[in-house]
Amino acid sequence: MFVIFTLCNLIQSALIQMSVMNQQQHRIEKRLYDTSAYLDEEYKTKRPTAASFAENKSYFEKIIQNNEMIRLIDKDGKEIFTVSRTMPKIHINKKDFGKIQKYRLHNQEILINSKLLHYKNFDGVLEVAMNVEIFSKLIKESFMILILGTTISLILSILSGYFLSKKILNPIKNLNQTMIKIKNNQLKERVFVGETKDELSELGLLFNKMMDELEASITRQKRFVEDASHELRTPLAIIHGHLSLVNRWGKKDETVLENSLNTCINETNRMIILTNELLQLTKLEKNSEKIEQYAPTNINEVLNEIINNYQLLHEDLEIHFHTPNQIVDKANIAREHLMQILIILFDNAVKYSKEHTIIDITTAQVANKIEIKVIDNGIGIKEEDINHIFDRFYRADKARSRANGGNGLGLSIAKDLIENYGGNLQITSKNGEGTTAFITLNTI
Repeated sequence: MFVIFTLCNLIQSALIQMSVMNQQQHRIEKRLYDTSAYLDEEYKTKRPTAASFAENKSYFEKIIQNNEMIRLIDKDGKEIFTVSRTMPKIHINKKDFGKIQKYRLHNQEILINSKLLHYKNFDGVLEVAMNVEIFSKLIKESFMILILGTTISLILSILSGYFLSKKILNPIKNLNQTMIKIKNNQLKERVFVGETKDELSELGLLFNKMMDELEASITRQKRFVEDASHELRTPLAIIHGHLSLVNRWGKKDETVLENSLNTCINETNRMIILTNELLQLTKLEKNSEKIEQYAPTNINEVLNEIINNYQLLHEDLEIHFHTPNQIVDKANIAREHLMQILIILFDNAVKYSKEHTIIDITTAQVANKIEIKVIDNGIGIKEEDINHIFDRFYRADKARSRANGGNGLGLSIAKDLIENYGGNLQITSKNGEGTTAFITLNTI
């Protein structure tokens, strides 16, 4: 700021000096022109004489200014007359006739201009001089004022720069200290954001939002690892227990051996299913499960196929499929993924059903959206559990879920699959009255 201000002052000083000097040069040129024009008019038809020159001198004495001089000399350098009030006596270099010359005399700055004159019986030189010391002083004083202003601006720029930089750097310093605390495993630390709505405040808000998401992600990851470890620990403990049983006395007891082997096989299968589900969730998070090229899926055909399969597997299962009168377009989703999603929903309906399971299915199309509604008459979900059903390893009825072989990953997989295709999955339920799954998919 100081350098810019200094440059501006220097430019202003130079411009003022040029402007003043140009005005004085223009003024002396005008005075020379007016004086020579008067003499040219005077001696256009008559010869110059001593009496006429005296009359000219009297006229010029009336119009001359205090800081001016008019002098007429002949070709031999003899002075004809000089008109001046306060100007000192000066002599010019005859080689510079017709040019504005600058002299420094008695600490005064003087400008002189001259012109050759040719009349009938007279050849000479007309000289006009002006004392411009008052204007030089004005330029010097203005320069000193600019120096003083520059000095004041230097002081003000230092003070304002100090306080302004301190104010600007405080949020950055705060951000730096917060990042150091976060580095020391204090994830709950956040940047203080003031009421000012500037770029640094926006940066602080963005940083806090990013840290909230990061903390939530780390918390989910930690809980996921803990839950996965817990889920794997149980079947491993069961397998280890049965193998130890067989090792001690089950080798000769076929009943113990068969029960232990069946249990180990069941627990191993459950571990395989759990591992596959975990791998699938990891792929979904990396978006690697998105299929770049796939054929759009006919919703009703997939539903009819799944309904037939489930009715063969579960004879007591009652399924009502309400097909709409309108034609439903094909959905923008791969067939195998849609089947996987619907199987997860059907499995949950069967696992958490009452004695007689009833599933109602409805499809509809609204604009470019396809809606699938799956309603069961199962045990439902408690109000405090409904907000956690998409959390990994979360089971509303933990005892019953474990008995049915559930890992609490199905709905998480279903939701991630649907969202990868730009769709949505919503679950509503009332405890003891059943559950409704509402799927929204895009058309092709």
